[in-house]
Order: sequence, then C-alpha cells, then structure tokens
Amino acid sequence: MNGKPSLFSELRRRNVFRVALTYAVVAWLLLEIASVLLPMVDAPESIITAFVVLLALGFAVALFISWAFEMTPEGLKRTQDLSPDEVIPYWSRRKFARFIIGVAVIAFGLSAYQLLQPKRTVRVSQSEPGSSPAQSTAGSPSENASNTQPTERVLRDLDGQWSKAAAAKDLEQTVAYYSDDAVVLPPNTASAMTKEAIRNTWKDLLASPGLVITRKPTRVELAKSGDMAWLSGTYELTMNDAAGSPINDHGKYLEVWEKQPDGNWKCRADMWNSDLPAITTAEKK
Repeated sequence: MNGKPSLFSELRRRNVFRVALTYAVVAWLLLEIASVLLPMVDAPESIITAFVVLLALGFAVALFISWAFEMTPEGLKRTQDLSPDEVIPYWSRRKFARFIIGVAVIAFGLSAYQLLQPKRTVRVSQSEPGSSPAQSTAGSPSENASNTQPTERVLRDLDGQWSKAAAAKDLEQTVAYYSDDAVVLPPNTASAMTKEAIRNTWKDLLASPGLVITRKPTRVELAKSGDMAWLSGTYELTMNDAAGSPINDHGKYLEVWEKQPDGNWKCRADMWNSDLPAITTAEKK
C-alpha cells in the first residue's frame, strides 16, 4: 500500500477545515456587526461592499497560511520544513465546538435583531401617485438611489436634479420639488406663500432672456429628528437686460427640506440673494 497520506487526511491534519469553519463563522459575526453599526452613522453602502471583499480575500489567505504553515511549540514554521514525525498541536474538540457555537449564536442573534427591527429608509422619489408626467420626470432619477443612502447625499442629489431642471427651464419639474406649504423668499420682491405664487416667481425668472443658472450645494445639516434638514450653497446666474447686454450675478441660497408622510423629501422653504452690492437709485441714474 502507498504510505503517502490522502489529500483529505492531510487537510485534516493541517487543520485547514477548522480554519475555514472558524473564519466563516467569525466573518459572519463581523458582517452582522457591521450591518448594525454602519447604518447608524450613515456610512456609505460601498463600505459594507468593500468589507465583504476584504473578508473574502482574507478567507483565501487564511486557507493558504493554514496549509503552508504550521504552528509548533517553537512558533510558526513552513510545513515543508517539518519532519514527517513532528507533532503538530491539535485543537481541543470541546473548546473548538464551544467557540464555534458561541460565535454562531451571537451572529444569529444580530441577524434576528435586524430582521425584527424596522429598517430605516430614505426615499428620494419626487413624484406622487397620480402626478403629472413632468412631476414623474422629476422623480424618476431618484428611483435609482438606494434606500440606505445617507440623507446628506440624498439631499445633495435632489438639489443637483433641481438645478438641472431650472437650467433646462422646465417650469413644472422645477416647482415639483416644493412641498404644498412651501415658502419662497426671492430677492428684491415679495415672498411667494402659495403654489401659484411660487410658480409665477419661477415662471418670470425662467422667462428671462439669455438666462443661464447653475447652483452648487456646499453644506447640509440634518435635524436630530431626522425628518428635516437645511442645505446651503452658491449660485451663478447670467441674463440679458432690456438692452440685450448680459448681466452676471453670483450669490448664495438656503433651502429647508422636510420629509413628507409618504417618505419623500420636499423643499419647505427657499431663499437666495446676491453677493454683489446693491445698486442705489443714484447709481442707476
């Protein structure tokens, strides 16, 4: 008979199976812990994905080390450097079983906790059932956003979509981002307190000849309640005056966003003003 041990017996002798099982159970526990803690700090979903990839790579490394190296009383040695009759420390079956069962129970408990707890969702859809086609267009880009997206990123994305709608001079899509009780405070004119007044404010602005408007959000702060936030940023605007000459303006804006009962985010208050010095009556003359 051939005295050379089989691959299965060699894997067992080198504790490769136990290393694989231990790594799998510990990785399961680490993933469950990450799934609980990371959403609490609004961490990007990509972090969890990267963590899974690292654990997968680590599994291959652990198996390679368990095959190529052995832990001896003198320390870690390469397997090929050991004599065939050298004694390799063997794990206690009872201690090993207790460890595996303990870690698995904790991981299972965390998994059950996540299943029983209501998940936090951040919906970024702008359209509502029965809305007009233009309003549906405003909401469609947000359908690609993940429910686990951090609120700050959601609001920045919404503000970017809103800026594109205004730049495209799409009146219906632009006003669709306001809530029903929104207030708009434009510069040098009366406040717009109703939907119709807000529509007229934007209608007049978008009808300006040669209008080019861009906005860039710079800061987002979320209320502790989680259902309200404010966003500030800067804008640049160009339009033609009555003589056809271009007028360049730049300034800042502030928006207050509120989460609606259906989970959508809408702008509750909006204001902007120029950084340029005001022109007095004497200067105009």
